[in-house]
Amino acid sequence: MKSVLSVQSHVVHGYVGGRAATFPLQYLGWEVDNINTVNFSNHTGYGRVEGSSLLNAEMQSLFEGLQNISCRYDAIILGYIPTPSLIDILAQNIVLMKKDNPALIYICDTVMGDQGHLYVDDLCVKAYKSLLASGLVDLITPNQFELELLCDFAIDSADSLKNALKFIHSKYDVKHIVVSSLSGFLSLFNDGCNDFIYCAVSTKDEDTVEVYLIPEIKSYFTGVGDLFTALLLDKFTRNSGNLPLAVGQVLNIMSHVLKLTHTTGIDEFCRSKGINYDPMTSNDEEIIQGTINDGETMKFFELRVIESRMFYDLTEIGDFRQTTI
Repeated sequence: MKSVLSVQSHVVHGYVGGRAATFPLQYLGWEVDNINTVNFSNHTGYGRVEGSSLLNAEMQSLFEGLQNISCRYDAIILGYIPTPSLIDILAQNIVLMKKDNPALIYICDTVMGDQGHLYVDDLCVKAYKSLLASGLVDLITPNQFELELLCDFAIDSADSLKNALKFIHSKYDVKHIVVSSLSGFLSLFNDGCNDFIYCAVSTKDEDTVEVYLIPEIKSYFTGVGDLFTALLLDKFTRNSGNLPLAVGQVLNIMSHVLKLTHTTGIDEFCRSKGINYDPMTSNDEEIIQGTINDGETMKFFELRVIESRMFYDLTEIGDFRQTTI
């Protein structure tokens, strides 16, 4: 059985961070060990949260404890790390883990923000750059905003996207990059697709970038990147490093998960409010959307991680339009 060390957030209620990643990986046959960088009551999208963050000394002691009992992993995935000092401690310990096991797969979701808004300490950007500069990261999964932070320029066209990816490959020696979400306004397809988002896949020393066109569900979800990265680890290893195939499979699974989450959330909202809902004739957007910092809507759109278990071992890549740039 393959083993993975998952370093990311933990919430008591809901499905983000480790709560979004652990069960799917276990269902797929992974032994999952967790280091919780925060221990919160719920995710921050509710607009109110209680809990605490892991202290530097606590993280270091956890790594020392794992080393004392000779824990060895096939992979490590990084998610939400709230402070630059924790990122630095992680980087130091992952160097040791890679030295012990050069075959260790190291996937980093550079969680810093989205849509122009940081939700970590400003200095985390510099810390992530230092972490990537170690040259040990195999695959990163930033969104568009996070990629812009790492390369220090805006992405507003196909050319600027390719330049950003080349910059990361060359400066940080990252072999694989999956940009989990890109604005439809980039017009990477010639016919204009503003009601869609893109996912881009790039491998160092390859001339083209694979781009997938994904229908956008008009609601706000949290934990999507955490689940995406966990599933990507599984499919990437099962497909012997064939990244485009792995991403296609993950996008198909995520499409099923989000559709189930969305329809179930609307149904539960309508039942709670006594609304007569017909999915064939009703306009979902006029009924309810998950809205950031609004706990009264967000609670209906927690990822349906358990209910979606039948999707996790799908191998089809789904019916997504693709292009290369």
